[in-house]
Amino acid sequence: MRCVIARLLGVVFIGGMVTLCYMPSPAHAQINAPVLVEAPKPLGDIRQLKREPDIETFQTVTERIPGPNEYKTVPILWRGFQIYPVLDSSQSVNSNIFATSRDAETDTITSLKPSVFINKNFGRHQASLSMAGEARKYWSNEDEDVFNYNSKFAGVIEARREIRFPFEVSFTSGHEKRGQNLSANFSKKPIGFRSFGSALGISYDPNRLHLALVGRYGSLSFDDGTTQSGQDVIRRDGDRNVTALEASASYDILPNHQPFIGLTIGQTEYKRRDFAGSSFSGVKRDSTHYDIKAGWKFSYKGLLRGFLSAGYGERKYDDNTLENIDALSLKANMDWNMTKKTTLNLSLSRSIAEDNQITQGMILTQGRLKVDYEVLHNLFYSAFLDHTLADFQGSSRQDELWGFGTGLDYGISPRFSLSGEYDYRTRDSSALGLDFDRHQFMVRLKTRF
Repeated sequence: MRCVIARLLGVVFIGGMVTLCYMPSPAHAQINAPVLVEAPKPLGDIRQLKREPDIETFQTVTERIPGPNEYKTVPILWRGFQIYPVLDSSQSVNSNIFATSRDAETDTITSLKPSVFINKNFGRHQASLSMAGEARKYWSNEDEDVFNYNSKFAGVIEARREIRFPFEVSFTSGHEKRGQNLSANFSKKPIGFRSFGSALGISYDPNRLHLALVGRYGSLSFDDGTTQSGQDVIRRDGDRNVTALEASASYDILPNHQPFIGLTIGQTEYKRRDFAGSSFSGVKRDSTHYDIKAGWKFSYKGLLRGFLSAGYGERKYDDNTLENIDALSLKANMDWNMTKKTTLNLSLSRSIAEDNQITQGMILTQGRLKVDYEVLHNLFYSAFLDHTLADFQGSSRQDELWGFGTGLDYGISPRFSLSGEYDYRTRDSSALGLDFDRHQFMVRLKTRF
């Protein structure tokens, strides 16, 4: 067994280490693939750390997978460590790999994703390490081949029962997806980027009151590229550092009901001015931002679970030639068990975002409707519909994106699962030449060691 673990860890390290860091994230990773609004993460909402399972435990369809003796993921236990090694391999056909408005090109893609998640409790303390790599091979377009990796180390130190110190450190090396290209300056090869993130927080939970304070630091850097004709595609003017401080408070007024408030203050510093003509002589996009919100987290009789929040955010630029941005903010995520075998999920988000390919920020409004259905105890069906509206500030440009997907996931055994998926994306942009439609069919095999 140790040999198997060692070999898998070797594959993961060779394949790389990838980050799922939660920090003020770049908009380039959000806009062109409408995202599901996630529930608050450990450092994003430290109030989660104290919660204990209650009698009316809520479980969605995908969480009600049978126990360890059937199709649920089984960890490897070794000296107190819980180890979850996974190898995800897929074969897909993409009808428009470059996400272009015309002359769409179809290709077949082979993807291999080794990953491992390791967790261990040290008395009252807890730590985890996740590592993953991705090798993506295009059968007809070798220039599109990429290798990505990320890693994340996170944990919680408990000083006393009511005082905890959560932390995380992460690193990512990846490539922009073609559908995330916001300009007509098309690079011959996918643009690479690297990100580093760190966070440290403290939570104080006396009785029903929960207080939290989190400090974050993140950096993001990009590679440059060239067009098919050899012209430069500059992305390094998007290199930046982001620092932020988050404070939140909540109170348990009833079982499974928590009103909360939160305040985030941050600063973004760019390493270079915008690239203009032949040098980095454009505007400097340094800015400060804040967001204040209030909301309600709830769970009701095993039927309904989620949270709602609304507030106001503003981004102020240091350069007077750039127009400041302010907007009402919204975030919501709700799961509804319509029947014992059907879960409906609704997620909404509205926020101010930035992207390295545009001079000013944008207001992103995103939503997703998703349904999961348990066909058999080891066969699950899912479908989603999502929509994104990107309102670019300082210009009349608007991008509207729609997405639809459906698929089946079949648990063959505790070690193997097979799934088939279909995904459709379309973008309608007021900018010339940036519309696209894309169909993708995929077959995926997951192997758990």
